[in-house]
Amino acid sequence: MKFALALSIPALLIAGAAAAQPREVPYKAVGTEPGWALTIEKGLIRYVGDYGRTRVTATAPVPRPSFNGLRYVTPRITIDVARARCSDGMSDRDYPDSVTVTVGRKTVRGCGGDPIVAPPRAPVIEGNWEVQAIEGHTVRGPRAATISFSGNRISGNSGCNSFGGSFRFERGFLLTGPLMSTKMACMGPAMMQEQAIMRLLGQRLSVSTNRDGKLVLSATGLRTLVLVRTGPGRR
Repeated sequence: MKFALALSIPALLIAGAAAAQPREVPYKAVGTEPGWALTIEKGLIRYVGDYGRTRVTATAPVPRPSFNGLRYVTPRITIDVARARCSDGMSDRDYPDSVTVTVGRKTVRGCGGDPIVAPPRAPVIEGNWEVQAIEGHTVRGPRAATISFSGNRISGNSGCNSFGGSFRFERGFLLTGPLMSTKMACMGPAMMQEQAIMRLLGQRLSVSTNRDGKLVLSATGLRTLVLVRTGPGRR
């Protein structure tokens, strides 16, 4: 399995055997299956693992140089960041770093840094899409969830209700709404799927495409929608 990581730290970044250089830039990441997210910011490490069931907060130490990267060691958590290109197994995006996090006897692995993709503009998202994954989970409902972009209009079906409205780009981020939806009641997983989709579409989203042409809409942490193109305009 492959993942992604999030850190925001004053850190030293080592490329190969080069000398470490101080930096003050966001370093973001998440992991999937099991879902986890980690932030190092303002001298603190914050780790959320197992889809929120495990939480660790610790003082961030000065990182130690390691082979092709850095290591953060505390009594509760150890983080290894290596300068090795890494692919996120859920969205298939590439990242500049491979990351390993150990908490107690449990170790998770993922990818770190900003995705190595350029944010697409509106023409890239134009067309019809099927929702393949929501918040790190593959969609397996009885009815496909779909989203379409046309001009400045968004429409779709959550797998339960149909919805529609407007969308726009502001400072490189996708904003939707207000969105109108039908009011059909759905049971169990279908309703949970609809709530996750509508919750994500209500946030400011970064937009990118991966090497397979899938569209990735990302909020923060584990909150993402992965879309695959369907119908007219499919490549």
